Amino acid sequence: MARWLLLVLLWSLSANAMQQSADQAETEARLEAIAAELQRRQAAIEQRAEKLSLTEQELRLLELQISTVTNELNTTRNALRETQARISELQQQQQELEQRQQQQLQLLARQLDMAYRMGKHDFIKLVLNQEDPARFERLLGYYGYLNRARLAEVEELKTIQSELAQVTADLESQRQTLAEQQQEQRVQQGVVQEQQREQQQLITRLQREQTADKQRINQLREDQEALERVLEAIIAALRDEPRLDGLQALKGQLSWPAKGRVQQVFGKPRSGGVTWKGITIEAAAGTPVTAIADGRVLFANWLRGFGLVLVLDHGNGYMSLYGHNQTIIPSVGETVRRNETVALVGQSGGRSEPGLYLEIRAKGEAVNPTQWFR
Repeated sequence: MARWLLLVLLWSLSANAMQQSADQAETEARLEAIAAELQRRQAAIEQRAEKLSLTEQELRLLELQISTVTNELNTTRNALRETQARISELQQQQQELEQRQQQQLQLLARQLDMAYRMGKHDFIKLVLNQEDPARFERLLGYYGYLNRARLAEVEELKTIQSELAQVTADLESQRQTLAEQQQEQRVQQGVVQEQQREQQQLITRLQREQTADKQRINQLREDQEALERVLEAIIAALRDEPRLDGLQALKGQLSWPAKGRVQQVFGKPRSGGVTWKGITIEAAAGTPVTAIADGRVLFANWLRGFGLVLVLDHGNGYMSLYGHNQTIIPSVGETVRRNETVALVGQSGGRSEPGLYLEIRAKGEAVNPTQWFR
């Protein structure tokens, strides 16, 4: 019976490993298909990129740099939190060990005092004077017990002192690490602030260059067309039925990806016949952007008019799109969980104020995002 159970367990583990391997292979195949489809359509995308003005090209490169530095800054902040938590833990250990050390010292002092008081009965006299054998045997037992107890307490004290020395050394090391991380954070913050000032100057220059209504209308159309090309390429590559569950069952239950006021309403006209296919949520720069549902990163790149864009596949033909990000945290191919931070709010793509642009697509068609949230 035991052998049969062992065989079943081994078969189950093997089956799980094979399934995980198959899932990984399927994921890689899908991503390769998306890359191939984007490559096939790259000529149109590159032709579109050639139309970028010098200011737009500078803005694109700068915002990609901001994304990199901001991601590093976010990593440093997380490391700082971990280091501070470790320091708090070590300080607690240090305090507990110091209390234990004090207790051991007090206990050892009491034992030494007791040994001293017992020592007034000269041990040699007790051995030579055996008028009361029972009393002699009892005192001899006390001597042995006290000696063993005292040795045990001394060893315990040595152990505590050794642990305390190690914790103190670890604490000092963590404090040094904290100081280095804080310095690194200050440098990164300075770089980001300087880059953001330069970004604002480029955005102002770009807006001056786009004062002509016709030029602005053409740009809006081209921006939307570029986004549609990318999404069409992704959809065309997703031929196999995905394993993710989609969003249909979550309609009306999703949490907003960022805290802020909805600025644009889905379907509202923009210019030249272009309408909003998503919404914009006004939020402070650096506000966390969370995934609306479990998904897989299909696209993470810069697009004119939308800045740093993240596209998540949620399965069954459902996708969500997040634009104008300051930085994107996961890489293409990574799986993300519902409410996991995937980006930070920014103003990339020429937006004058920070905010998050959000779209939800069902089978390639844009749907009103507000209907999906609580």
